[in-house]
Amino acid sequence: IRSYEQSFSNKEKAHADLVEEARDLRLLLGVIPSAGPGITITLKDADYDPVEQNPNDYIVHESHIFKVINELRISGAQGLSINGQRITANSFIKCTGPVITVDGKTFPAPFVIEAIGDSDVLASSLYLKGGVIDGLIRDNIVVTTEQMKEMKLAALGE
Repeated sequence: IRSYEQSFSNKEKAHADLVEEARDLRLLLGVIPSAGPGITITLKDADYDPVEQNPNDYIVHESHIFKVINELRISGAQGLSINGQRITANSFIKCTGPVITVDGKTFPAPFVIEAIGDSDVLASSLYLKGGVIDGLIRDNIVVTTEQMKEMKLAALGE
């Protein structure tokens, strides 16, 4: 009887682990809503004088957004969105002048990136000395961040 009980106990734990892993994968795929603590990062174009300077040096480009998104993923973000559009492993981001296209939807600046995860870890990773935020400021991008105790990201298609 003890042997059977042990066997059932092990199977129950393995089943619970598989259910948790499936939930995590669904979060990463964006097919279920995500909620919890997180961080909001807003990227804005800087002011410039079009007569004196090249406007491309003062516009948020997809490379800036990729830097933020990649740092957040590396830091354990469970869900990501840009201007409300959920980001998945298959998402594409393309810059066309002052707007970006995310999975076929066009958005003007400012670009609001939301990430669900440990807000302290996410913020710390962005603010590492010589890291993402320092690079954005060096590229004349106006950056603001806000740590959130509770936020929600819609699932794809919501």
